[in-house]
Amino acid sequence: MPRSNSILKYFIEFTVIVLGVSASFWVEEYREKLQNKEEKFKVLNNLKIELDEIDVFSLERKLMFTKDEKILYHLMSEDQHSIDSLKEIITSYDEINIAVIDYRGFGPPLNRYNSIISEGTLKFVESDSIKQLLSQLHNTFFKYINANVSDEKIIQQKISLYLADNYPQTFLDQDQLSLDESIKNLRSNIMNDANFKAYLKIKLRTMTVKTFFLEKYYETLVDLRDKIEKKLIKR
Repeated sequence: MPRSNSILKYFIEFTVIVLGVSASFWVEEYREKLQNKEEKFKVLNNLKIELDEIDVFSLERKLMFTKDEKILYHLMSEDQHSIDSLKEIITSYDEINIAVIDYRGFGPPLNRYNSIISEGTLKFVESDSIKQLLSQLHNTFFKYINANVSDEKIIQQKISLYLADNYPQTFLDQDQLSLDESIKNLRSNIMNDANFKAYLKIKLRTMTVKTFFLEKYYETLVDLRDKIEKKLIKR
C-alpha cells in the first residue's frame, strides 16, 4: 500500500475517533444542561411554594404584632377614651395578657429552603439577584426580627416578675372580675407606677422595631417571589 494511502487511512480513523469523542462530549454536555435546567426550575418552584406559605404566615404575624402594639399603647395612653378604644380591638383579657406578660415569636416555614441549602441545589440558580434576596430574607431580616423577639422576651420576663411581686391580685382576680374591671385595675396600676409604665414602654419599643423589620422582610419576600415567578414563566 502506498505510504500516502496509509497516512490518509490513519488520518480518517483519527478524525472519526475525534469526532466520536467530541460528539459524545457534546451530547453529555447538552444532557447535563437539560438536567441542570430541570433542577433549577425544581428549586425555583419549591422556593415559590414556600414563599406563598411564608406570605400567609407573615401577614398573620403582622396583624398580631400590630394588635399587641395597639393594646400596650391604649393601656399607657392618658386619653380618657383609651379604655373604650382598647375594648374595640380585643375580645378577651387573654389578648391583654399576651401583649403585656407574653411575647409573639416569628417562625415562618423554612423546610424547603433549608433542604435546598443542605443539599446544595441552590447552585443551579444562576441569578445573583435571587440569591441576594434569599440571603436578605432568610438571614438578614429574619435574624433582625428574631433578635427583637429575644429582646422582647427578656423584658416580658421582667414584667411578669414585676407584676407577680408588686401586683399579685392583677393575676389572681382575672377570673373573678369582668373584662372592664380587669382593664381598669391594670391601667390604674400602670398609670400610678412609673417603673411599670417604663417596662411597658421598653417592651413596646422592641415590638415596634420587630414590626418594622417584619415589614422589610415582607417587602423582600414580595420582590423575591416576583423575580422567581418571572423565571418560572420563561420555562
